[in-house]
Amino acid sequence: MSETFSFPGDKIVSIEEYETGYNTFDDGDVVRAATVGEIDLNKETRVASIKHPKMLSIPKIGDVIIGTVAAVMSSMIAVSIDYINGKPTTSKVECVCSTRNLRKKKCSFGK
Repeated sequence: MSETFSFPGDKIVSIEEYETGYNTFDDGDVVRAATVGEIDLNKETRVASIKHPKMLSIPKIGDVIIGTVAAVMSSMIAVSIDYINGKPTTSKVECVCSTRNLRKKKCSFGK
């Protein structure tokens, strides 16, 4: 793991050495930083990432979400995501969910 600081667009590593991870992108030749932060090179998984103090909390498939309904429409609801896998989010991401195929076994409703 490296302790080097990066700025957006900085070259991190070659794409032959590492894959892109959080807050990085592949420009065709090298992995570059997408944000300001500390470079994290995981030698086991061969993934290059940038640790940013205010990382966006974007859920992935299989994550458990706890949120607040922000708006209700005829066939959709907007949910402000408060927790992802039990950890509070800092980015206040919202998602719009269709209610047409909503299943009770996939949702837990509480007051």
